[in-house]
Amino acid sequence: MTMRFRPFLLPLALFLAAPLVAQDDENPVEDSLNMVPNGSFEEVEGKLKRLGSIEMAKGWKSPTAVPADLFSDQVVNSSPASAPRNQFGDQGALTGSNYAGLMWWSYMNKEPRSYLQVKFKKMLTKGQKYCISYYVSLADLSKYSANELGAYVSKIMVKKDDEAALTYEMQVPNLRTKIYDDLYSWQGVCGVYEAKGDEQYLILGNTVANDKVVTGKVKRPKGEVRPQVFKAYYYIDDVSVKPIKLMSECTCEQLDKAESEFIYSRRSTVNKSLKPAQQVDATVIYFKRFQQSIDGAMDQPLNDVIEALKADPAVKVRLVGHMDVVEDDRTRMRPDLLELGKMRADAVKAVLVEGGIAADRITTVGQKADSPADPGEEEVALSKNRRVEFELE
Repeated sequence: MTMRFRPFLLPLALFLAAPLVAQDDENPVEDSLNMVPNGSFEEVEGKLKRLGSIEMAKGWKSPTAVPADLFSDQVVNSSPASAPRNQFGDQGALTGSNYAGLMWWSYMNKEPRSYLQVKFKKMLTKGQKYCISYYVSLADLSKYSANELGAYVSKIMVKKDDEAALTYEMQVPNLRTKIYDDLYSWQGVCGVYEAKGDEQYLILGNTVANDKVVTGKVKRPKGEVRPQVFKAYYYIDDVSVKPIKLMSECTCEQLDKAESEFIYSRRSTVNKSLKPAQQVDATVIYFKRFQQSIDGAMDQPLNDVIEALKADPAVKVRLVGHMDVVEDDRTRMRPDLLELGKMRADAVKAVLVEGGIAADRITTVGQKADSPADPGEEEVALSKNRRVEFELE
């Protein structure tokens, strides 16, 4: 779920993603100007169980024999196609519950690429300018990031019966040199396309020869214990093609945080006059909603607590993971979230162990939402409750 966006810490700071459109994330509203039907992949026909099921999303197809993936937080069990945690990483949808996934690039071209194709609601108008945009997030287990993220507009439907990569000249954006390497945030990809007339289809995916793609190596996220894979795999959400009058109307700034959810943070400077045990006891690590992976905003407090634990090898800790009431309520539909508190505590333990702290000094336990740090119902209060607390043993 990487140019890597690392939010800086502010006193009692809250980081919130600017929503793509004004809407309720649980019930996304169809944008009447968007020429792409089901651009956020929310309309699904059938029961999602496995990878390669993009055609369950109404209107979406795979133009080659390699099917694209569809992910959803409505998947009851922890299948490879679940969200936020799935076979490729840990990422919540930008809008609603669902998003797509594409195999963009693989080392030595060992795995075939996948693509997305959708038919516009109506043909594009000759001479009309359109803003083509979508959002991507590099999957956590990708060892590589890539550039050449673009879009191709076609008058005819593309349907190939083999796994060969497509070789079209991508039309949007004009320059595709930026490497999209953010594991935590949704990054925008956009550009202006002037219609030739009667175009009907949009294709997303990598159509550039493997040796022409510029890649970067990505560090595995802290708290993630699964091995990385030798490819660049991207999640995709909120695909849009809208008519515009001015070039300046087409913008796709990177969102501040994934999921349009708060993460609570406080000034992380440790009072060095405190004893190491007291520093450890004061530590709290916060999480985004439904997430067990550790956000970059928590790097400094984790580094501080590792330093304190090394300073006093006699200190042992009990990590207590907590959920907020929204997460707790969702467990009725998603039993894979029942142990989210414990999974958060385990993720923090993994970072501590990776930092050189002996595993036998750390125990973990999970709780639900019955011990809130803040009993309020607003997002600020709820963000304080998605946490792992350090208790001395």
